[in-house]
Amino acid sequence: MKGKRKWLLCPLIVVALLLCAVPAYASIPTMPHPFYGTVTIGGSDAPVGTVVTAEVDEVQCGSITTTVAGQYGGSGAFDEKLLVSGDIETGATIYFYANGSVASQTYAFSPGADPTELNLTVTPTDDTTPPSVNITPLSPDPTVDTTPTFTGTATDTQSNIASVEYQVDSGSWVTATASDGAFDSLSEGYTFTIPALADGGYTVYVRATDAASPPNTTAEVDHANDSFTIDTVAPTVSGPFPASGETSVAVDTVVTATFSERMDESTITTSSFTLDGVAGSVSYDFGTYTATFTPDADLTDDTIYTATLSTAVTDVAGNAIAAEYSWNFTTGVVPDTIPPSVTVSDIVTTTDTTPTFTGTATDTQSNIASVEYRVDSGSWVAATASDGTFDSLSEGYTFTTSVLSIGEHTVYVRATDAASPPNTTLEADYATDTFTVEESGVIPGDANGDGVVDILDVTKTERIIVMLDAETPGADANGDGVVDILDVTKIERIIALLD
Repeated sequence: MKGKRKWLLCPLIVVALLLCAVPAYASIPTMPHPFYGTVTIGGSDAPVGTVVTAEVDEVQCGSITTTVAGQYGGSGAFDEKLLVSGDIETGATIYFYANGSVASQTYAFSPGADPTELNLTVTPTDDTTPPSVNITPLSPDPTVDTTPTFTGTATDTQSNIASVEYQVDSGSWVTATASDGAFDSLSEGYTFTIPALADGGYTVYVRATDAASPPNTTAEVDHANDSFTIDTVAPTVSGPFPASGETSVAVDTVVTATFSERMDESTITTSSFTLDGVAGSVSYDFGTYTATFTPDADLTDDTIYTATLSTAVTDVAGNAIAAEYSWNFTTGVVPDTIPPSVTVSDIVTTTDTTPTFTGTATDTQSNIASVEYRVDSGSWVAATASDGTFDSLSEGYTFTTSVLSIGEHTVYVRATDAASPPNTTLEADYATDTFTVEESGVIPGDANGDGVVDILDVTKTERIIVMLDAETPGADANGDGVVDILDVTKIERIIALLD
């Protein structure tokens, strides 16, 4: 009884001190509920080192480790006890565990209660199920970290996790570390860092052991594992296409480079993979480790190009190529099979028996080499370049025919390019002009004789018809020997370029 009074006196003193020490507005912590008593597991005294815990609403709220077999805490005023405390409502049910196995006894929480003697009996469930374990894999890409760190979780349905171990390839098992500092619950996070590894491929295995008696260890078939690669070596470039120094490369070619290992696609761009000043797009094939530069348009023929890969290009581990990589190739000459096109000025009628014609000859690939003309079925005669020389893709030309007879004629014009072999304008595409050479001084329809057929000649012809003016040679526009309304119509058609 005296011991009990001492125990009652101590809390009262503590409460009094707390009330004096804290401000009136501060909240008073919930007083603990102390427990002690015997503890048996499977009918036997719990061994020394047994962890007895208390939980309310699945939250641990007290723990004590046995120092005497079959006994947790003591009845003495100064004996250690299992103190249940926390944010717990009065009357909440307290559950008790020994090494993770639940006891048959429960108790209603009472803050500040006298020490309660509660004898615990635990009937452990027969635990034959090993823990399960998972591992957080490294990135599927190689890593340059030669001492990678792994994490994961080990869980059990009946007994606390007692330990987690890892193994690299077929090496020895090594103890991992509990994320919270101790393996003492049904679910435990773990972490471990592998000692320095050389470049190459590895597999790490993880297993867990529970606290059951006898303990269970994760079955080998269920080991968590992760395969990964250590990579600190810079990638190399091989098989550039077109090959370095290659000539006669097609102008519609694409440029490629193959790497020694898988590359980080995001680092292969139009900034890190270039072809002189050529605009284009870049792609990467993971299966063949090949980067491709596709020009937006055909390259220029007979031209030297330089392709370049900068050190911004890296493998998936982040290793850059050791140095900028460049190579040259030369495009070939594209065969020219397209003939030039040509135009010619238009003459309707002229009194000039040696008329002059002009026009333009053009080609898409080779310079214009010459322009020729012929009149009717005559021989081909060379025209003259407007700028003095035929030596560009577009050339103006001029020529003056020899003396032509009075009447209708057709002039034909063709051009030849400087390709090898050269191409000449196809006969179907000749430039042509059909015109009439009139007698000098008499132009049909030129009723007023000013050398031009226009609306004034219509007025002149009408005045001749009504006999207000004398007849003129040009007024007989249709050449039928009579000046009448038909000649007015003819002159109007000439003005409108219909005749």
